[in-house]
Amino acid sequence: MLKLLANKNIMLHQKIELISKRTTRERLLLYFDMHCGMGKKITIPHSRENLAAYLCVDRSAMSNELSKMQKEGIIKYNKNQFEIL
Repeated sequence: MLKLLANKNIMLHQKIELISKRTTRERLLLYFDMHCGMGKKITIPHSRENLAAYLCVDRSAMSNELSKMQKEGIIKYNKNQFEIL
């Protein structure tokens, strides 16, 4: 029971940390950083719409920011697979 509460507390802390970021780019980069672990490639378990809802941003604005980040060489992505460069 204590382990479940601790995990829930960690998840809520991460969510607060994400939402406290001002820009969509900051939120995306922090989300990727939280989920990358040891590797630079991640597959997110969300659709773009669900990811935008999780990050509390507009889906189209998030997609535009992802495109800008890819053009700048920060990330590469294909559907829900991302690679941090």
